[in-house]
Amino acid sequence: MRNRLLTLTIAGSLGLFAPAFAGWEEGIAAFKAGNYAQAAKEFEATVSDKPDWPTGHMMLGRAQLKLGKNQQAIASLRRAYDLSPGETSIQLALAQGYLEANMAGDAAKLLGQANLASYSKEQQTAHQKLYAMALDKSGQGDRAAQELAKAAAANPNDANLQFQYGAAALNAGNTPAAVAALEKAARLDPRDANKAKVYVQALIRSARESGGAAKDQAYTKAAEAARAMVAANPSFDNLLLQGETQLGAGQYDAAVATFGQASAKNANDWLPLYYAGQAHTAKGSYAPAIDALQKAAGKATKGEERTRVYKQLGFVY
Repeated sequence: MRNRLLTLTIAGSLGLFAPAFAGWEEGIAAFKAGNYAQAAKEFEATVSDKPDWPTGHMMLGRAQLKLGKNQQAIASLRRAYDLSPGETSIQLALAQGYLEANMAGDAAKLLGQANLASYSKEQQTAHQKLYAMALDKSGQGDRAAQELAKAAAANPNDANLQFQYGAAALNAGNTPAAVAALEKAARLDPRDANKAKVYVQALIRSARESGGAAKDQAYTKAAEAARAMVAANPSFDNLLLQGETQLGAGQYDAAVATFGQASAKNANDWLPLYYAGQAHTAKGSYAPAIDALQKAAGKATKGEERTRVYKQLGFVY
């Protein structure tokens, strides 16, 4: 699961009635503008003016989190929670604070006690994301995967949730579930090259775990997905991955061309030449295969790398 923390919106966080206390409106304006130092200063005035108002402490804690003052933030958020433990926006803000302060166990305990019936739909989604992250970071990976599965099922059009669940399922070895979720994520967010990349990796694993027609189908789907990935980000690594899918799908001419593009991006790397040699070998073009593999051998710097190249040359000779 990716470790990107949920960003709660100000509108969703306030919840409680917000009267005009000292520094409050100025603090909100500064927070929205990304001036967190000024926001913290204004919210300090707010809690000084009204020390028993939980929302003031919550927003002070959120500003302190943005400034990397995690311990101060936890103290502020905990004060808000102690003043109003049933306020859902404060529960979520405190849980996020715990996570950013590397207190995942505390976050998991807090969120595990939450009454989801009191949460709005948006807050339920936020809770599921944070709870899964807290469980995962506190060493409860199986429970984290279960929470992500529930969240993904409840939010089928949330690309980020589908991606998080798919990545978690892939890490857990549940390849079919990973492929299904990551396919949704890539379809919902087609411009995100990282989502496409992990989807391609899941399809490659599916192909390797399959045989016969299922294997061919998985590699063909992977090659299709890889085209979208490279269109979004034609990096060296992405080109290598695309070439690997084409090689697996039996698209040897396309693979040779793709590995050529990868070599153009990093002329000192042996891998594109090695894979191009494999593609030439598979299509029976032995002279180009020997040429590519000999060049790969010249660029390989480690013993195991050269062993792989010479083994492939053995197939050609």
